[in-house]
Amino acid sequence: MAQQNAGGGFHRYSHGHRDIVLAQDFNLYGTRMATASSDHRVKVWDRNEKTGQWHVTDVWTAHDAEVTDVRWNTPYVGEIIGTIGEDGLLKIWQEDVNEAVNSGRRWKKIAEQVTATGVPYVCLDFKNVGTETYLAVITRDGYLSVSEPEDHDRLSSWRVMWSDYLCETPLRTEETGFRLSWHKEKLPASSAVLAGLDRKSLSLAVAVGDTVKVFRTDKDRKFYTAAVLGGAKELVRDVHWANGSMRGWDLLATASKDGFLRIYELHTPTASSRSNSNSLIVDERQSQPLHSPSARSARSGIGAGLAGGTRGRRDENDSVPGAIKQEPKLLAELGMHAPWRVRWSPTADLLLAVGDDGALRMWKKAVDGKWLEAVEIDPHTG
Repeated sequence: MAQQNAGGGFHRYSHGHRDIVLAQDFNLYGTRMATASSDHRVKVWDRNEKTGQWHVTDVWTAHDAEVTDVRWNTPYVGEIIGTIGEDGLLKIWQEDVNEAVNSGRRWKKIAEQVTATGVPYVCLDFKNVGTETYLAVITRDGYLSVSEPEDHDRLSSWRVMWSDYLCETPLRTEETGFRLSWHKEKLPASSAVLAGLDRKSLSLAVAVGDTVKVFRTDKDRKFYTAAVLGGAKELVRDVHWANGSMRGWDLLATASKDGFLRIYELHTPTASSRSNSNSLIVDERQSQPLHSPSARSARSGIGAGLAGGTRGRRDENDSVPGAIKQEPKLLAELGMHAPWRVRWSPTADLLLAVGDDGALRMWKKAVDGKWLEAVEIDPHTG
């Protein structure tokens, strides 16, 4: 792992796991970090405000298999972490500050859900609107589930808002890259709201094959496909949504197996231009979901509600209140060796990506709008 020092450079430090680290995430303020590993364990780190050094505050066995993803929730309802593993389970953990630091008991499991398809989850993400929390999770065979708590003040019992396959079931030997990213801010882009998009719309980007599908909700909280981002020649391995609702358009980045990072702007067309289709929009017939499997009973309250109720279910009628279609624009293609993961900085002026060789590369937006490579960190030299 690498940490930036006071001089602006980076130095390496040991993560201390017994096997490779598969996922990492920061809390809202960047003061806490969670790492997930093939050693079945999760570690939580806190940053010392004076020295800037990171130290472990607890480590525990979170799953009976590799822990493949970890996400922090915002701290409005307590310190919450979500994890998924190759054991096919999604778990939600809450910190108990009454337990001693590094006791292995500081994080208590408050909810658990088994995959509905028998195939492990590969990605999860939390979305917050004020004190409201939403959770999206997707399996290796493309089955997406979006849930909300029965009580937004407690995250121990959840109901499914919408769940469905997003594509044909891939072959077992086929590489898949199902990744997802919520739009994190409270409001959508201002131009979309002015055009009629519901102010409380939930916005979710999901990598499916060589495209990214952007889902939003209307005033009845029903999901519909707002746009599809194309242009990739091979599998899209990651997608990330940038902050910045007030810029007037959305900014998303993808990492593709074809060796490119792609940056997209997502615009809301005016009434006069809505009849003109964008070259990057995929025929909507290609993005229709398939029938969902019969759900397995969950081991806890996450999925206790029925999918397809009055809130959340799929509705492709773009004439309903609070639903609009949007047009993507491919802004830039940045070449790098086999990009695997991509992330925006909090202010969306830096784009960070990791390739399958372990190298970290960063791009910075120049005054003329072009993206220039700022730094590359070699995993072997630091």
